[in-house]
Amino acid sequence: MKFDYPLAGDATRALLRASLRDRAEQFAIWLLEGQLKSVLAVVDKHPKALADLLPILANPEANMNVRFGASAALERYAGTPALQALVPTLGMLAGHGDHRVRADACHILGLSGTADAIKYLEARLDDPDPEVREIAAEGLEELQKP
Repeated sequence: MKFDYPLAGDATRALLRASLRDRAEQFAIWLLEGQLKSVLAVVDKHPKALADLLPILANPEANMNVRFGASAALERYAGTPALQALVPTLGMLAGHGDHRVRADACHILGLSGTADAIKYLEARLDDPDPEVREIAAEGLEELQKP
């Protein structure tokens, strides 16, 4: 006896996704629990999931361990196409109202390995925060190495 089950349509898939925990939220929970390896395992399998770390980076009120974990995960993909795809969003974060977010974004931009990040880092060289200026300068130096 053969059963023909209907395939899930877009609406059904959207409901399933909505019922599951948001991946950024799951990453934050794992990082809070010190489970960086779990985050990396997901990103290794699905490189586009690297973008799900950006809401953590963008939240200056996020737990410090969670922010450090998100940065560590992003650093692991330095110079990769997955990180390079995030440069425009990181560039927007480099202009964030909070200096911690700007500093983190500049740090990751400097690791991107692409000239596309240069304009965002150059824009931060006159940032009001000295730490942001220093990180932007270091990032530019890193990107301009032969």
